Amino acid sequence: MRQQTSYTLYAFLAAFLLSFNAVAKPLKFVLQENTLGTVTEKNWQGKFLLMGVGYTSCPDICPTTVIDLATAVNSLDEASNKVTPIFISVDPNRDTVENLDMYVKYFDPKMVGLTGTHEQIKAITKSMKATYGYSLEGKPIYPPLPKHYEVYHSAYIYLYGPDRELIDVFGYGEGGAKIGQALKRYINE
Repeated sequence: MRQQTSYTLYAFLAAFLLSFNAVAKPLKFVLQENTLGTVTEKNWQGKFLLMGVGYTSCPDICPTTVIDLATAVNSLDEASNKVTPIFISVDPNRDTVENLDMYVKYFDPKMVGLTGTHEQIKAITKSMKATYGYSLEGKPIYPPLPKHYEVYHSAYIYLYGPDRELIDVFGYGEGGAKIGQALKRYINE
C-alpha cells in the first residue's frame, strides 16, 4: 500500500511539474457537453476560456480548482459574460456528460463541463500542455481501463484569449480572487 501511495504521489508531482514545459499552440478541441452535444473551441467565439482539468470523484484538488474557476469569473461582475469557465474531465469511464454537468453546475450554473473519448481528452490535454494518467496498484496503466484505478492530473488553470492563444497559467491554490484580478487586466487590455 505504501509503495502504491508513493508511486501515485510521485506520478502526480511529476505530472504537475512537467505539465507546462513548452509554449502551447492555439487551442483546438472536439469534446462533449451535456446539452450542446459535440462542441469545439468555436462554440465560445469572442470569449476568454478559463479552463481546468480533473475528474468529479477527485477528493481535494478538483473541488478547489472548480471553486477557483467560479470565484474568478464571478468576481468580474458585468464582465463575467466575457469569460467561460470550463472544467474538462480526464476520467471518461466514470464521468458521463450528465454527472459532469451536475458537478460543475453545483459550483456555478455558468460553468461548462466537457469530456470525450480517451483520444479526444488526450488531444486537448496535449494542446494545453496539461498532464494526466491512470494507475493501478502503484503502476501506470492505459485504456482500456480495469474497474478499479486511480487518476492523477496536473492542477493548473489555463486562460485562453478569444483568439485561442494561451494568455496565462495559474498554479494550484492561487485562488479565485487573484485569478479574477488577472482576468480583469486581460479583459481591459
